[in-house]
Amino acid sequence: MFMVLLSLSCESKGQQALNSCGEIKKLVFDADYAKAYGLPELEFELEYPSNMTVDFAAEGKRNLNYAAFYTNDGAGNRSDMVSIGYYTLEGDLGRTIDVLNESLISQIRSLYVNNFDLSFEFSGKKEFDGKEFHMFQATGSIDRPEANFAGTYNVQAMLIRPTPLADTGVIFIFQANQNSEISSIEDFGKKGCSSIIWNSLKFKE
Repeated sequence: MFMVLLSLSCESKGQQALNSCGEIKKLVFDADYAKAYGLPELEFELEYPSNMTVDFAAEGKRNLNYAAFYTNDGAGNRSDMVSIGYYTLEGDLGRTIDVLNESLISQIRSLYVNNFDLSFEFSGKKEFDGKEFHMFQATGSIDRPEANFAGTYNVQAMLIRPTPLADTGVIFIFQANQNSEISSIEDFGKKGCSSIIWNSLKFKE
């Protein structure tokens, strides 16, 4: 079995905090799941609310994400979204880890620069939820309803290493538009149904 999917009781901390997000479910991404869909063999688990749609990796395609979670607004556009992708660092990690991370963040930045009209952006190291991450943050507008993205979005993309010496890690991206409960970048991890995913993410030790 590639993943374990469990329903948690209504006493879950996420359920208590965000009742409107629906029943809380648990996902375990294991090595078999990674192998089946051509992903690095990271093993982690998380909780997500049932009112978020889940897009899993699929057979016969190049998968960039282990999974993506989202809610849509009334117009059908992504309003609160998390994607969990991956990156692999190559080189002398002892000497070049910061340079490699900066290069990855630059690649992520280019995706948003090319598709959004940005009014704010930040690239570099920054503290989030008590830890320091290499990240890209932005606020910008987009009008692509055919791709389910329209409105003004806050974005935060972070590189997360499961252990200090790991050369493969997770690209964790928050995206939320003006129709979500997330009104600023500072709301990520605190408000919206996506906060349940962030606060439950755990790597296998």
